[in-house]
Amino acid sequence: MKGFILVAHGSRRAAANEEIAAFAQSLTATMAGRFELMTHAFWELAEPALDQAIDQQVAAGAKDITLFPYFLAEGRHVVNDLPSVVVQKREQYPDVNLTLLPHLGALPGFADWLGQQL
Repeated sequence: MKGFILVAHGSRRAAANEEIAAFAQSLTATMAGRFELMTHAFWELAEPALDQAIDQQVAAGAKDITLFPYFLAEGRHVVNDLPSVVVQKREQYPDVNLTLLPHLGALPGFADWLGQQL
């Protein structure tokens, strides 16, 4: 079973976290054919935390989980923190394939797409 987790920073503002949850839910409609399990997680300040979301997907039967960092820049969380959780969870779940995708700002064509939208 394949899982997908949209990973965002998290905010003290509930409305911002709800916006992420709604965005992740909207992705479910367009990506449902590729992933059986889809959710969102936060790095800090909100729940579910990334490690919790991974645990939940593994408990639900996921054997292949893709993580998408919903971050514009290659800051500390993208470079250090998220990869460290992936390493830890790979050790905890050696039979589960965890893939950390490039962050949003690094996606090929993102700048071109954004320029066309503005």
